[in-house]
Amino acid sequence: MNRAAAAIFLALLCSGCPKRIDFGPQGPVTDAGELFRLVSAAQDHVATLQGDGKLRVESPQGSGTVSAFLAASRPGLLRVEMFDFFNRPIAVLVTDGQRFGLLQFQENKYYQGPATPRNLSRFLPVALPSEELVSVMLGKVPFIPAERMTLALDEKERVYVLTLHRGAVSQVLHVHPKYLRVVRSQIRGLQAYGLEYDHFKEQGDFVFPHEVTLRAPTADTSVGLRYTGITLNESPDLTLFDLAAPEDIPVVEVDEGGQTLPPVELPPASPGS
Repeated sequence: MNRAAAAIFLALLCSGCPKRIDFGPQGPVTDAGELFRLVSAAQDHVATLQGDGKLRVESPQGSGTVSAFLAASRPGLLRVEMFDFFNRPIAVLVTDGQRFGLLQFQENKYYQGPATPRNLSRFLPVALPSEELVSVMLGKVPFIPAERMTLALDEKERVYVLTLHRGAVSQVLHVHPKYLRVVRSQIRGLQAYGLEYDHFKEQGDFVFPHEVTLRAPTADTSVGLRYTGITLNESPDLTLFDLAAPEDIPVVEVDEGGQTLPPVELPPASPGS
């Protein structure tokens, strides 16, 4: 189907909808490659985030919601502080993409080591590289490297359905027709997490989702983050990502797999020193 015929088809299709779909100023997009380019550009506007939110975890081990302070900056700078119902600190995670530090107040310990997915999962019940976690928090969906793409219009859900294909693996993206932002991402053909974005708000020349849900079906776990008061694209305060251990807190060094390393023993001082 050529471009003109596809546009006519979309117009006829939408004319039968109970409520006309708002495709925004760009109008209907009929080419999968073009929609992918527009979606990629739309989600690439935000580089930094700072502010407050609510973090909810649902897992077989338990469920609950806590308040959080968040700071994130591409590619891998991240700070998350958690507070209980009485605003008492629970934990603080800091990573620069290479190493991490985790202060657990209840244990009165500071864990540090390589910023591997296994180590970051000490803080959140999902195992993601720090750069990928930052991207998700900044509203950016990681895409599989596609060999081909297909495009359809879901008239009932009122979204584009853009599917990326690579061999037996596919990534199904439900895309908001006006904002050109992913509202749902699901990978099929391998074990992977799904993403959902909601509560889009226009901020200047771009639109940003103020709610993100990450679902890990194999672990029966979901992590939801709702931003309640944030600023975007401001110069990051780099002191927030300082990995220095707090004073008077025992430090626990861990390896890439999260195993505790023996404490480093300093050589005895030589006589007369």
